[in-house]
Amino acid sequence: MSKASANQAEINGSQSEKKIDWLRLVLSLISPLYCAVVVFFAYQSVFYKLEVLDTVKACMIVTGVSVAALAAMIYTKHQFLTKISSLVMLPVLVFPVMIYFGQWEILIPLIVTALVIFFVSGLGEVAKTVWGTIFLLIYLLGALVYFVVNSLFAPSTVTTLVSDGVSPSGLYRYEVSNTIDSSNGSTKVIVEPTTLDKTYYNLFWFKIRGLSHDVVIERPLQEDVTIEWDTKSREDITQEIEEISEKIEVTLSDQQMDLLGRDAYQVTFNNGQSMSLSQGDYHKTVIALGEREREVLETDKEELQLDAMSDKAKERLGITVQDFKTVKLADLTEEDLTKLGVPEQGDVMYYNGKVVFRYYIAILEEYFDISKQDLSIL
Repeated sequence: MSKASANQAEINGSQSEKKIDWLRLVLSLISPLYCAVVVFFAYQSVFYKLEVLDTVKACMIVTGVSVAALAAMIYTKHQFLTKISSLVMLPVLVFPVMIYFGQWEILIPLIVTALVIFFVSGLGEVAKTVWGTIFLLIYLLGALVYFVVNSLFAPSTVTTLVSDGVSPSGLYRYEVSNTIDSSNGSTKVIVEPTTLDKTYYNLFWFKIRGLSHDVVIERPLQEDVTIEWDTKSREDITQEIEEISEKIEVTLSDQQMDLLGRDAYQVTFNNGQSMSLSQGDYHKTVIALGEREREVLETDKEELQLDAMSDKAKERLGITVQDFKTVKLADLTEEDLTKLGVPEQGDVMYYNGKVVFRYYIAILEEYFDISKQDLSIL
């Protein structure tokens, strides 16, 4: 072979290697994308309950995507992005494994992919041994904590779902469940919002976790339960409530008081001076401390934030705070209700003929405010 031919072959080989390097670099982007999906899934597992709408189809899709991603990750196993992704997925999956335990059609493809890429990635043997040990300890510790918490704090009762459904507007769903325990059991009805749910590809239904509101807890266990829904106007509900009592009160939040343009607090000082404050002004108010006040409170600070002061500290300084957030329902006008986001009509639930849920009150009392979400996994 001539020298020119040898040089040409070397050039061609070098160009081919560069193309392969670029291909690996591009395909390595699949690793963080798949890893991001796994992380997102783990995030969803903390805040949402998962219901698979089509098990076979969902399993096929998750498996297909995982196999394709795994092939790309194996081909780019020495790339930096692939190495980092292989370290992230296993520890992150500990949350879905514990919370969605038993939903293997979704979990197995993800776990297998994370395990395989971790062991075949370009990480050194020492790094794999160290990280593998750490991940194993994480799973063992997670399983131990989950087992202990469920064993010690989970109630020794048997709960059975009796019925469920959705309100006429589709904004709420309900569940009726019977619990068998040592004292004749109980029947419970809960209502949850549907507006915070997420559905993907009509396959994965992530139902918001920890925002259920108990509307009925009745003892002993009720064998015959009738749930009915009706759509009523805001005006009719107001009249019904006022007929029961004109003294019925609701407690509004600081933000709701702002929407109404009302002051939320009244502060009275030891000299008799008082002032009404909006929630924003209240939380900004600073109390200057003189020498006597510092001695009373046993502090060296020259000023204190009013909303950060304990009740005992306020009492020592002769400061009283009264909030105006508890208002009579009868005092709220139609205009006020509109400002508070109460629609002109909505859902009302009846339990054995008795009203147990009104959309009207749920909005005013912020039953389903996301800040009230309970993330307990028991």
